[in-house]
Amino acid sequence: MSVSIKHLKKGDALMKEGDNSNSMYWVQGGTLRLFKKKGLGFIELGVVHSGEVVGEMSFLDSQPRSASVEALQPCDIVEIPRGNFDEFINSQPSWMKSLIQTLVKRLRSTNNRLRELESASMVYAKDEAGRTSKIHEFLSSSESMKLCSGLLLAAARNGEKGADGSLKVKAGWLQFYGAQIFGVQLSKVQVFTDVLNECNVIKLEKQKDFVELTLLDAERLEKFIYFSHEENGKVEEKQLPITAKGVAIMDCTNEFGSLTAAANGAETATIDMNLVFKAAAEKRGQKVPFEFAAFDELVKSGFAQEIRLNGEQKTAVFQVARFQKFFPLLFMRQKFRDLNKDKREG
Repeated sequence: MSVSIKHLKKGDALMKEGDNSNSMYWVQGGTLRLFKKKGLGFIELGVVHSGEVVGEMSFLDSQPRSASVEALQPCDIVEIPRGNFDEFINSQPSWMKSLIQTLVKRLRSTNNRLRELESASMVYAKDEAGRTSKIHEFLSSSESMKLCSGLLLAAARNGEKGADGSLKVKAGWLQFYGAQIFGVQLSKVQVFTDVLNECNVIKLEKQKDFVELTLLDAERLEKFIYFSHEENGKVEEKQLPITAKGVAIMDCTNEFGSLTAAANGAETATIDMNLVFKAAAEKRGQKVPFEFAAFDELVKSGFAQEIRLNGEQKTAVFQVARFQKFFPLLFMRQKFRDLNKDKREG
């Protein structure tokens, strides 16, 4: 039986929900996620690992693809076309066909599980216009807190402490605690580590037989858990009203505003936001790195006083300690929000 091999990059789609099913696939190497479209978002169904088969259900009963499959990392996929498979089955004993029919019925029973996952993946949220609606959330706040706890637990129990205070641990331990202990799907565990890597909380390194995870900032991770728990326990009017636009201002101010130097030991620092804007635009290659209109979010949250115009200057007085305490946590929260938005928009 002749087959062909597909090579997928991270993020490549192997199949899409609703496609005709003329092949099934054996995963020779790599990991893929299964998900199903629901409204404006997606429901996570699970993960396919090396050595497993995917796409077999719709292939066997000739139905359209019931879910989409996307590579979580580079993958080598062996494609088994329908014609070759039918030829092979026809040469087998008759009980083989009965076995396949039974298998398909059992696979279709996963729809019950799908309904459970659908309920768990939807949350209520307000859009920019203040309207409340039900939206998909790939990685919920509760799940991110569980995985943060799982990472701290894995590093504490199974990690190796470095001279700089960092903790090295095999990524497999996070997968164990996250999936087996806290019940978070493996596809979410992997994307969770991508976000933390982007936030410089961890560093990921591929070794010969495993992925090594270095926890660089355990204190920030622990603070994020407490921060998320406190924010989730507040009524919406009491939560820090910082959106992506507000975080963008804080991010640029943190990188280009030199708050500590400007404060010079004082509780406040006066920053020319025009200079921050220009520096961020030049070094990041962004024409508009942030919107001045969103600065009101920082004022309402107690991070700064209103911007004052003085010639070409746009100065603002920042509360340094409060800013430095909350910015790393708000930045992480926004990265998780961006992740969920990207998953919704596909």
